[in-house]
Amino acid sequence: MKPLFLSRHQCQSRMKILGIVVLSIFGWCPPGWCQTEQAGTTGKSAESPEFQYTVHFASESGLDVLVPEKWGVLRASLMNGRSEPRDLLCSTYFDQDPSLQYGRQVWIPAHSKLRIDHPILIPKCDPVKGRSLDLHSLVIDRSSSNEVLVRGEGEGLLSDGALMVTHHSQNTAIIGKPSGSADARPDEIADLVKACRAELRLGNNVTWLGEAFLPPDEIGLDALDHIVVADDRIVNDLAATAALRRWLNSGGHLWIMLDRVDPVLLSMLLGDDFAGYVVDRVGLTSVRVDEAPVLSGLKGMIGESVAYDDPVDLVRMAVPDVHVTHLVNGWPAAMTIACGDGKLLITTLGARGWMKAWPKGAARPIDPLMVSDFTPSKPMANVSDNFFRLRKPELLHSGAIEPQTREYIGYSVLSWSLIVGTLLGFSASIVAIGIWLLRCGRLERICWFASIPALAASLFLIQAGRINRQGITATMASVQLIEAIRGTDDLRCEGVLSTYQPDGSEFPIEATQGGRMMPDMTGMEQTSRRMVTTDLDAFHWENLRQTAGVRSTSFKQSQAAVDRLQAHATFDSHGLTGRYSGLVPPGTDAIVAARNGRMGATLKSDGTFDVRGDDVFEKDQYLSAGLLSDEQDRRRRTLKELLDNPERPDYPGRPQLMFWSEPRDNGFRFGEDLKNLGASLIVVPLVIQRPANGTEILIPSPFLNYVSRLSPDGTQPSAMWDADKKQWQERSTPGLAWLGFQIPHELLPLAPGQASIDLKVSGPIGRVEILGLKNGNVVSLKSIMNPVGSLSIVITDSEALTIDDKGHLALGLSAGNPDSPDLPQGTPDGVPPQASSSTDLNAKVNYWRIESLALQLSAKTTEPTAKD
Repeated sequence: MKPLFLSRHQCQSRMKILGIVVLSIFGWCPPGWCQTEQAGTTGKSAESPEFQYTVHFASESGLDVLVPEKWGVLRASLMNGRSEPRDLLCSTYFDQDPSLQYGRQVWIPAHSKLRIDHPILIPKCDPVKGRSLDLHSLVIDRSSSNEVLVRGEGEGLLSDGALMVTHHSQNTAIIGKPSGSADARPDEIADLVKACRAELRLGNNVTWLGEAFLPPDEIGLDALDHIVVADDRIVNDLAATAALRRWLNSGGHLWIMLDRVDPVLLSMLLGDDFAGYVVDRVGLTSVRVDEAPVLSGLKGMIGESVAYDDPVDLVRMAVPDVHVTHLVNGWPAAMTIACGDGKLLITTLGARGWMKAWPKGAARPIDPLMVSDFTPSKPMANVSDNFFRLRKPELLHSGAIEPQTREYIGYSVLSWSLIVGTLLGFSASIVAIGIWLLRCGRLERICWFASIPALAASLFLIQAGRINRQGITATMASVQLIEAIRGTDDLRCEGVLSTYQPDGSEFPIEATQGGRMMPDMTGMEQTSRRMVTTDLDAFHWENLRQTAGVRSTSFKQSQAAVDRLQAHATFDSHGLTGRYSGLVPPGTDAIVAARNGRMGATLKSDGTFDVRGDDVFEKDQYLSAGLLSDEQDRRRRTLKELLDNPERPDYPGRPQLMFWSEPRDNGFRFGEDLKNLGASLIVVPLVIQRPANGTEILIPSPFLNYVSRLSPDGTQPSAMWDADKKQWQERSTPGLAWLGFQIPHELLPLAPGQASIDLKVSGPIGRVEILGLKNGNVVSLKSIMNPVGSLSIVITDSEALTIDDKGHLALGLSAGNPDSPDLPQGTPDGVPPQASSSTDLNAKVNYWRIESLALQLSAKTTEPTAKD
């Protein structure tokens, strides 16, 4: 691997020039700062090798991926040869902004060596100018009141070099030992990953994370989009495992090759949410990878058998309630799990079973970055196409919630009594002046004399308003989204902080609980400032004055809760009942949100909550309250940004309990005695518990998500429902859709009682017919001619409510079949307009659409059978 830190100490004359540059850069320091180190207490000069340091990017760990405007890790090696300890600050800056520095403050014992690292934000750079970024590092002795520059290995005050960045996204790293290592295994893993990336035109470059200790927090993994785990080392590194888990839930894509990794890693990453277990491990000399069925009622595609002289490992594993994409001999070979905003891919088949050698004599790509000795098999091509993708967009864009945050900062208007009293006094003075002028016989001068109390009243109100405005105390307001990670103690927190300083402040901005936060530095581009890391989760800013006024910044943070946030619920005949517990006390305006809708919840102070089946919200409703206060209106707007984000139609993937609470202390400090305002939206995954057998339950529509399925005769359904966008399509021709309503797996098995369908249509749809399956045959359950607007359909024939082995309740919807011959129609599906007569082409085309469809099911839990 090529070193990324390139030395430029070439001659003594250049070092003199660099010394001058250093002094000019640090001219902002207070008197006595940044002096050159002279002879110390031992009488030796600064050129003595008693102290040495080297600064380099953390390339020795393999983490050599740097992306502009993302965080990276800078690493320094320090050696103190003196007989006394030293307080040192290692600081670095880029040429793009020499006034912005990132440093790490450390204490080094006598006669010792220390390796440190700290976060650094890679600056924005123009791709046209190349990939190299010049940076400079220096070490400052803080043992005394004055800061003294320390000479490094090259006997210079400044250690300068360059970092190589990548302007490409979708960066991939492998946790394992590269082939150059003494105990490394053959590069099957690298061959497979490179083959997949080359097939997708992403390039064959990958990064090896081969060091003994991996980054201890997710900031060190910020530049990576995909990580492949092919080594057991991380199992014994608890800090790195926690960092990997938080990186995964914040949007990363993680691939665990279970044939090489201890399955205990799945429990460490997923916590209590993982219920799978390994049955055994076998070697296969013949491998056939089959696709698992995508649609209910459809058989997956059968793969091609491949023979191997050297057996390929297969870990046979039982994984309930996991999306399996491919099978080998009926056992899961590839499966995916949604983890927060991220995606987890698990493969149980060895790497050789997923690829084949590049065909002999076949033409190779011209671009060397697209060359690979192997090609992925067709099943792996499908798996990798879904895995090697960009991260999902953030849930809450900072620009969308910043206005709500700033609304918390303001001043109160003058009291009505003061205003009314002033106006009454003004009126009384006018009357008194008028009476006096009348007695003096000079009433015509009232206009001149009346201006005096008018001016006095105006000046009084203006001064009172100014005093009232200046009386606003320093304030910190925040709107936070706090998500509990299911099955673990982790919390993800993101949001916007707005601070108001009436007269500015010299208080050093600091973080005491970690996280990523870059203060608003508008107007301070020419002022030198420094971010100093003092511990794993602690940093502060030096020489960064907070100017008067309101400033906002976004932040992200991951923490472990002392008291896990969790919510358990079960179904009854009215809806849901459950209990919440955790570090954050129960709040207000609680709702339950799922992929298919949201409902109002009554959350009590003891943590118990009730959700009634008839309290399902309309499309544009986010709170149960009818008349909203200012605070509730802010909450409504935040929920709208979260739940109606067009870039995140997948959220929430699982039912969540949401409620509002007081702003949580996230450890960011902007001053002493700041007034803390704002609100926190707490999001807790619902853990559904099955009620006792024989219990009558009501499953509300938000818990019955539906997907497309094949028609009973095996034909593909019409393109009425777009499952990816979760939208019904506008049509002008008849259509037939078969849907599978997913019953929560925790409730199976159960016996359906009756179903209620809420349907909303628009346009001349003609006839709507609901179809069901009864003893394997299609039956008509309800037919409505020319429906308009909203309608409710009740299905009482329980035998026609068929639930398959995957928990899908099958129902068909036929629409757009008018019996009236005078109703104009478009051309049927698959028939081009040219095939119609000229009369038909001149006819008006009528469009219709299913606006929404929701199903509510009454059922009874039953005794599991041997098959279940």
